Amino acid sequence: MNEPSRGDDRPTVSIGWISAAPLDAEQRRLLEAVAADVHARLERQFPDYHWERHHIERSVYPDVGPLDPLVLLELGAEEKLVRHLDYAMVFVPNELTPRNRIFVMGVPSSVLETAAFSSARFHGEPDAAQRLTALALHLLGHLFGLDHAHGGIMEPTGELADLRPKDYPPAATAEVAERLRAVADQRVEEEGDLPHGRFGFVWRTLRSDPLGILTDMLDYAPWRMPLHLGRYTAATAVTVVFLFLSAEAWELGAHLSTAWLSLGALAVIVVAGLSLYVGQNFHQMGRVRGLREQLMRTRIVLFGALLVGIASLWASLFVISLVVMNAFPEVVFAGWSGQDASSLSLPRYAAFMATLGVVAGAFGGNLEDEAEIKAVFLFDEES
Repeated sequence: MNEPSRGDDRPTVSIGWISAAPLDAEQRRLLEAVAADVHARLERQFPDYHWERHHIERSVYPDVGPLDPLVLLELGAEEKLVRHLDYAMVFVPNELTPRNRIFVMGVPSSVLETAAFSSARFHGEPDAAQRLTALALHLLGHLFGLDHAHGGIMEPTGELADLRPKDYPPAATAEVAERLRAVADQRVEEEGDLPHGRFGFVWRTLRSDPLGILTDMLDYAPWRMPLHLGRYTAATAVTVVFLFLSAEAWELGAHLSTAWLSLGALAVIVVAGLSLYVGQNFHQMGRVRGLREQLMRTRIVLFGALLVGIASLWASLFVISLVVMNAFPEVVFAGWSGQDASSLSLPRYAAFMATLGVVAGAFGGNLEDEAEIKAVFLFDEES
């Protein structure tokens, strides 16, 4: 898939068009027309690559009733790995279940390099193929790493009537070309000298595109994670309030050294990240035999985004605690901690509160619905 096709010396980029529910003859023709139009447009706008399309039938869901985009994305990611594809587009005739909008036509996940989309809103429309082509191009743009932009296909999806096939904006073509160059490169498992062991494979995956991996992590704005996870945030807030009012906690926190607090904060952030990663079954996605760069990259991005989110939560708790403590007389806290007001270090106790708050937040995060927390990290948007 990453080597030039026969008779064509251009690198190949492959897209799988997966039907996840039974399609009648009309829907099958519609999907084939959309896939052909999308590939023709990609060939025209990015002629340095050979665009290969695969039609895959995986009718594992009924064609009636709404479907959760999350399960479609996980199905597409699995097929992408098994069939050695670069991108996957999962198509269903069903309505998709929205989370934050009244209705949703498609959901891209750049971390999975997969998108799910539906024709339900276009049934009976004479220009259904054109509108679905526009939607598919928009979703692929997100998989290529593009954000919304005025002019071109990456304009925010609003009214159904606004969906019309357009080119990617000129300012974005260089960014897409850079992403495609990385996608079309030889993968770690395709190289002759495979690294020994899982850790060696992880290291080679990190070295293959460190800037791209970091960009993918930050694109998820993981510092906003607590805003989307009510139980996580509630467990953290309650813990911090109780610590603030506990004299015993003050006495313990005020006597810990800065070195121990720093080491403890770092360890807690890593352990909390592992707790959420394993507790929410992120490690179960894409279970395929052998080591794959695509899958390893996805896991690195997800775990890294979790760590950044938790570190941001720690920093927020530290700042909030410090601000609140400075609003009260130091003599009160000196009495609780058993130290003189002159020797009391409020930043040290603020760090202690933030660290224990993160521990409680990790347990609270595992009380979140698994589908909801996965959607927070996997969904780029609801189109």
